[in-house]
Amino acid sequence: MLNFNFLTTDILILAQEEGAKSSLQSLIIIPIMLVAMYFLVILPNKKEEKKRKEMINNLQKGDNVVTNSGLHGKIVEFKDNNETVVLSVAANTNVTFETSAILKKKA
Repeated sequence: MLNFNFLTTDILILAQEEGAKSSLQSLIIIPIMLVAMYFLVILPNKKEEKKRKEMINNLQKGDNVVTNSGLHGKIVEFKDNNETVVLSVAANTNVTFETSAILKKKA
């Protein structure tokens, strides 16, 4: 009986040590995952958003653009301190959009 008690206490001690190791590993893995997420997701999105804002700031009258909804048009004028843009989509047909709705500039 005495040997059995030593065996069970050894098993319990090992289990507690393994539990401590696994919680330490969990604490190390979480920051590593956060750093990886920053470099794989957040940083590229910031770069794309910066590039898009630069493109929108450089738009001029006469540029051909595509909106988020897929509408193609030519910039006729800017309104409301460049907050909105008027696009010519067909002969005698102008549509007003938010400037942020412009997805890309066509070549």
